[in-house]
Amino acid sequence: MRSKFKWIFTLLVALSMQFSFAQDKTVTGMVTDGKLPLPGANVVIKGTAKGVAADMDGKYSIKAKAGDVLVVSFSGYENKTIKVGSANSYNVALKEVSKVLEDVVVQGYRTVTKKTAVTSAARVTSKTIENRPNASVMNTLQGQLAGVNITASTGQPGAKSSVVIRGVGTFNGNSDPLYVVDGFPSNSDNFRSINPNDIASVDVLKDAAAISEYGSRGSNGVIVVKTKKGTFGEGKTKFRYSTQYGISKLQTPKYQYSNSQQLLKIEQNYGAGLGATLTDAQINAYNINTDWVNYFFREGTSVSHNFSVENSSKNVNSYTSASFFDQQGVLLTTGLKRFTFRNNISGKSTNDKFKYTVNIGLGHSKNNEATNLGGGAVNRNYVLGAYAGAPYFSPDLYQSPQQVFDLYQTDGTLLYTPLFLIDKLKTYDNITEETRLDIATEFSYAITKDLTARVRTSGQLLSNRFNQAEYPISFNALLFPNADGSYAGFEDINQRREFYFTNLWQLDYTKSFGKHTINITGSSEYNHSRLNINNFRQRGLNPLTFVPNTGSGYIGDTSTNDFHVPQISASQLRNDLISYFGSFDYDYNKKYGVVASIRRDGSSRFTSKNYNTKKFWSVGARWNIDEESFMDSLEFVNVLKLRGSIGTVGNQRIIDGTIFAGINPPAFSDIYSASNNAYNNGQGYNIVFGYPDLRWETTRQDNIGIDFELFKSRLRGTIERYNRKTIDLFISDPVTPAVGQIGNTITKNSDTYITNNGYEVNLAYDIIKNSKVTLTLRANGSYNKNRIGGIKTNNGVILEGSNPTYITQNGGSLQEPYVYPYVGVNPDNGNLLFEDINGNVTENPTAADRRASGKTNMPVYQGGFGFDFEYSGFFVSTSFTYAQKVWRYDYDLNNLYDPGNIGQFTVSSDMLNAWTTPGDITNVPSLNAANLAAADNSDRFLRDASYIRLRNAQIGYKFPKRFLEKSFFTDISLNLQGENLFNITKWQGLDPESDRNFDVYQYPTPRMFTLGLDLKF
Repeated sequence: MRSKFKWIFTLLVALSMQFSFAQDKTVTGMVTDGKLPLPGANVVIKGTAKGVAADMDGKYSIKAKAGDVLVVSFSGYENKTIKVGSANSYNVALKEVSKVLEDVVVQGYRTVTKKTAVTSAARVTSKTIENRPNASVMNTLQGQLAGVNITASTGQPGAKSSVVIRGVGTFNGNSDPLYVVDGFPSNSDNFRSINPNDIASVDVLKDAAAISEYGSRGSNGVIVVKTKKGTFGEGKTKFRYSTQYGISKLQTPKYQYSNSQQLLKIEQNYGAGLGATLTDAQINAYNINTDWVNYFFREGTSVSHNFSVENSSKNVNSYTSASFFDQQGVLLTTGLKRFTFRNNISGKSTNDKFKYTVNIGLGHSKNNEATNLGGGAVNRNYVLGAYAGAPYFSPDLYQSPQQVFDLYQTDGTLLYTPLFLIDKLKTYDNITEETRLDIATEFSYAITKDLTARVRTSGQLLSNRFNQAEYPISFNALLFPNADGSYAGFEDINQRREFYFTNLWQLDYTKSFGKHTINITGSSEYNHSRLNINNFRQRGLNPLTFVPNTGSGYIGDTSTNDFHVPQISASQLRNDLISYFGSFDYDYNKKYGVVASIRRDGSSRFTSKNYNTKKFWSVGARWNIDEESFMDSLEFVNVLKLRGSIGTVGNQRIIDGTIFAGINPPAFSDIYSASNNAYNNGQGYNIVFGYPDLRWETTRQDNIGIDFELFKSRLRGTIERYNRKTIDLFISDPVTPAVGQIGNTITKNSDTYITNNGYEVNLAYDIIKNSKVTLTLRANGSYNKNRIGGIKTNNGVILEGSNPTYITQNGGSLQEPYVYPYVGVNPDNGNLLFEDINGNVTENPTAADRRASGKTNMPVYQGGFGFDFEYSGFFVSTSFTYAQKVWRYDYDLNNLYDPGNIGQFTVSSDMLNAWTTPGDITNVPSLNAANLAAADNSDRFLRDASYIRLRNAQIGYKFPKRFLEKSFFTDISLNLQGENLFNITKWQGLDPESDRNFDVYQYPTPRMFTLGLDLKF
């Protein structure tokens, strides 16, 4: 019994440090202990305050008498006033107070409580986002959200991630989701100029009830980003400073690269290259073995500093932050530097009728990117030089651009590609500077108790300047000389300015009567997007006076040669949307609910009066089963909700690319181009017909889900089932040759459709949860089946590309490799063996033997899992991500097995096992196999790219409060974390994670290790 009272006394002492009793009997408390049910809540008691107590069950209560008033506020929520009703409510449990702080869920343009939400949405909070070392918040979200496939398919600092929600629902169109930042629907998904530490939460909206209010922009899902705000309180100022230092290390592929002696022996066997001129003894004695990867790559570093100030008062609060981020890429010359500033102000009138928010964010970044990666030219791709360079010569061989050019001229092959690229390191510059300004404002006025008028006016300005310069004395300038013999080289200065503006007017009516609550919202919205581009290229640079990015050193034009006249271009594009929409929400006793919305969009992208407007709608309903009386006996069930929705959304981005793609020339216009081979050898015109009845692609989606919390909410989760069908796909349809259309097809809205059907599961379980230890397991996963139908072209088949060809056909998935199977090596002659259409083995497959592989680069299964552990100030967490049943071509491996590269590039040491003698059993064909080219249309290098990755692991320590009592700090924590620590995969290449159909010499994603310090005061 003594220990019990001692425990309670200790709690009371600790809490008394947080609650101060004023002379007017008003208690202002800041509940900050993470063990309390309301971390971060301000509780003000107006009346006869008696203090705070706690019992052994951990139920904290505020002692108040009948008639006392509780004012509860919490970051991001409106203040709630609770009057203690009866004399029996002397102890008002904080658990009861917490009902006003229920989790909120984004539902269209509104937020509702988690209990009354009908939507399918997933949320990640600042706890997960902040202090991660990623330049973009989207990389941090990977594996955190069921049904959201995020791929960071490059290690380029600041690069854009690919985000696909519930499968790809378009053929030629754009599949990016709509991003909404602080209520501002922005089509810009460039997050390299936004500080992730400023983000309070990210909500991903997936089903019709959540996204249909976004109408013609929500077909690919909606990502709602909210930045941090201050809190209304009693005039406190809080400071926070965090810093991180990190290193990045290159991941190692699993290929078997040849060393110098192995490569020379392979060349000797093949009869090409240096090895063909050497004896075995000379090869064995060869002592140069260059690691070109180590030459072109480095150990990158990163550093970040974040400082924020949060001010609170009764009627005004603010959040202000400044940050600096500097990340050095693992590939030489690449990196990102970013400075950001943010100021978010919220205020209200004394009577709470008028409220306002003004959010201002400014970001400036400088990004050095590696250009020409992937399929770029060998003289410009650093990654190719690093991984394909022959190891038997040294980088010390490089002396000057002229010397390298002479080597190339003498050798006549691409053997010295690494030297070409060493020269590029020294004689090429590029930098992208971006300034991003976001201003989001909201003003509201409560006309009556139930009716509120609201206006949002927001804008975004993106200013981008790109400069690249290839020096006049460089290998590439010598390789591509000017026709008049003058100095070559070039400089590009490209300026791009994007402006987005939104104006929203809204009336919101909410009324409760008895057990019934209704909400009716009516809105009108105008969205404007404008793009200005100015491009400038100067050909011919004076090596004596040229200084990059200054405009100096340009060679003047002469009357006899216009080669040095600057090449300039300019363009301006604009897109406008005018929308009217409304929603209706009904709740009965928080037990049953119905929500409906309708939206009418008009777009300047479409000109036909019959099709330039479109209506979208949704209906959703829920049943809070746990509120039923028959559930009372099931005490282990805390939450059980069944919900469903159906509705439509649209996609006006019918051509892939930015939001401006397809505006000029518009897809509804006939496009003419000059032709020199017209009738009678005169100049004429070719024509590509437009489609005047161009309209939205429309997606109809239905969703059913179950939300549950069991065993005092220790086990919680969501299970979803969805069906998406996109119609009116913008695709080529056949037309009669009589119309004169090239190719006898016209691109138009067609009868083709795409379906995505799937399941999603999200689970969390608190294995241990008490005052000292918490251990939580979490996992999410999704299954998606993609199918296409309604194709009329070519008997329901669309073929794209060659060597290999991709097929999209009725009943199949998008872009399946159209190939014949590779089955091995013929032991009699070393030729490759394939399977024909009848299942027979053949050396000479034909086009008729190809078939759809049933494999795509879109994962069928994807998700993530991990755990969170806390004990006595120590915390450990992990996040794994996975993708299964995903396939891509590995052209890096293809190049290592290509005999055509022998004598010019490195190849796999497996080539030593190539077939040479009848009877050899090997998986490597003869270096002189007669049918090597047949492999191009086979699945020989189509590889399983499924993976499980430890995306993030961190360990840290949060200093106990007792250690900080005599300091001005309120919190101090240290953490050590790693990103991309290891992969479990069959993929042999640099990175199994990619959104591409094939990979060849791309920027690898590095491992990152960071040490961080977080101070609050």
